[in-house]
Amino acid sequence: MSLTLDSSARTAEHAQMFIGGSWAGAGAGQTFPTVDPNTGRTIAQVPRGDSADVDKAVAAAKAAAIDWQFTDAIVRAGLLRELAAKVTENADELARLEALDSGHYLAKAQELVGAIPLWLDYFASLADKVGGRTIEVPGNKLSFTLLEPLGVTAHIIPWNYPLLILVRSCAPALALGNTCVVKPAEDTSLSALKFAELVKEAGFPDGVFNVVTGYGAEAGAALAAHPDVAGITFTGSTETGKQIAKLAADHVAQVTLELGGKSPTVVFPDADLDEAVEVAVQGFLSHAGQVCVAGTKLFVHADVQDAFLQKLTARLDQTRVGDGFADGTQMGPLISKKQYDKVNSYIEIGKGEATLYYGGDRPAGTDEGGFFVGPTVFTDVAHTARIATEEIFGPVASVHAWSTEDELVDAVNDSIYGLFAVLLGKDITALLSTARRIQVGGVMINDWFGELPMTPHGGHKQSGTGRDEGLESVHNYTQVKHIAINLDPLRAATDWAGAPL
Repeated sequence: MSLTLDSSARTAEHAQMFIGGSWAGAGAGQTFPTVDPNTGRTIAQVPRGDSADVDKAVAAAKAAAIDWQFTDAIVRAGLLRELAAKVTENADELARLEALDSGHYLAKAQELVGAIPLWLDYFASLADKVGGRTIEVPGNKLSFTLLEPLGVTAHIIPWNYPLLILVRSCAPALALGNTCVVKPAEDTSLSALKFAELVKEAGFPDGVFNVVTGYGAEAGAALAAHPDVAGITFTGSTETGKQIAKLAADHVAQVTLELGGKSPTVVFPDADLDEAVEVAVQGFLSHAGQVCVAGTKLFVHADVQDAFLQKLTARLDQTRVGDGFADGTQMGPLISKKQYDKVNSYIEIGKGEATLYYGGDRPAGTDEGGFFVGPTVFTDVAHTARIATEEIFGPVASVHAWSTEDELVDAVNDSIYGLFAVLLGKDITALLSTARRIQVGGVMINDWFGELPMTPHGGHKQSGTGRDEGLESVHNYTQVKHIAINLDPLRAATDWAGAPL
């Protein structure tokens, strides 16, 4: 039965897992609530899958894997393009589900869903264009490689951008001939289930795409540990990523991880301060700071720090925080009571470590049952402070003054994380010099982050391994097979010294 959304009541019904082309509840019959973070009220009951449900989903994916691998690449591409059309047709419902479940304000959810066909089309176009190579070897021999799919791939999805990250992970896997088992975050399962409906309507064979809902410690861990899973893609916290890598190691599954970050936004002395403030605000307030690349460390050159802070205050005063379905909202709530408590605990820690410069309280006019935290800025922050070194995942920024490039680079690199950075200024030589020296996976100059399907994304150090998106993502979902053919007659040799080994 199809997932049904009642937009006026802000509820949904008929949430079921999708396994082997069919809908089902959890085998044990258990469910759990998913809540509207704007109000704290329950949206729907979602099946609480466990290891037995994961076994069924992986078995379905494994049964479909060989036929899907040898389905013509042009057919796989066509199905992905048909799926893109289905997403466009159902964009309004998908966006409303995403906004309701994840706390994105509606206009942002609509923008995100509207972009998803770009990812599906980009990876559809790679299905029949990537491949192996021929190799020149000594003798009259033909040597070449094939790129083959891994087989069953697991996709463990976070709650901050649930549908976009599902698609950026599964689209290349499907295009390259893998089958997928998706475990969405327990806080945001609904858009994945609606997407599964569209996969079925688009005509994908049963078992190629599967969704198991449930808690990470139950369904997620079982999926990562499953011996028939050949590749795992995970986006989320560094600590959970480490656990997934350990589970994958037991059966030597390939792992791609995009993990935590504590990303710097660097303001150079010649930066346009109005533009710099706008980039900084978007960088740490986007989705209430619940973004892996969030620019929560503001490195502002000492010569312009006072002027920057004055402009920052004026801009934050204009930021509209509220219910995601209200007109004009620019920032919604945190995802859950757990996250709300965590962020507020860090604000209290910050008050003991630094100077609370702005905010730190609940925005006026927000629903008391919702998980709202207002924009918060600390100054006089030591580089060793917890609010400066630990990922808060909320709308909380720390401001740090700098004077020389060496001082800046040392401060930025003195972190366990290395996901992303933003550099703002006019001296392109200085900007590029710094970009080359800092230890991060991506740098944006004079702009804020805009994720695209054709550009690689990932981190250094404890921010992850591998790259999502772009041509680089092909490596996540393929393995190399070498084939060699001897074109000369093979004769017995009297002297075995000349044998190949």
